[in-house]
Amino acid sequence: MDGIYAYTKTLQGKYRFDYFKYKMPIFGPLIYAIDFSRLVRAILLNIKNGMRIQDALQTSKSITNNLVMLSLVESAINNILIGQSWIEPFEKSGLSSPMITEMLKIGMQSDLAEMMEKLLEYMEIDIDNIMAKIMKVLPQIVYIIVGALLIFVTLVVLVPMIQIYIGTWLFSAYL
Repeated sequence: MDGIYAYTKTLQGKYRFDYFKYKMPIFGPLIYAIDFSRLVRAILLNIKNGMRIQDALQTSKSITNNLVMLSLVESAINNILIGQSWIEPFEKSGLSSPMITEMLKIGMQSDLAEMMEKLLEYMEIDIDNIMAKIMKVLPQIVYIIVGALLIFVTLVVLVPMIQIYIGTWLFSAYL
């Protein structure tokens, strides 16, 4: 366990752990949606205050500590510098839904601030939907954990105690 903790303290280990947080089965999409909506909200605030998209991305990247999101923002800034679309890294990552990237592309062709406001509304609805799915699945996950714990306690604690108390004649048929 100490090895895993030490690995996540390295740059590569932190990056892989952050990527795992975005890709994990139940909570991954929720974590990414929350991080991305915070980033979009910060970019929108900067754009409304008159910043260019490049400067808005540069100042908004400090909103997150996740190395995957930071690398996506850095790639977006680099794409702007070389004249490509800043939305491309988010699209290629496979973490954003196609709807989100299409809304950003449409916003780049029209009013970006207005489209980002609509995107934030959409993402709030999406986050609520993800939360509803998690709340549906959460009781089943708890049942599985409690069941596994009961089986563990039965096999590891109670069976040896019964063998000592009664003797091994009860379980000798299984040996």
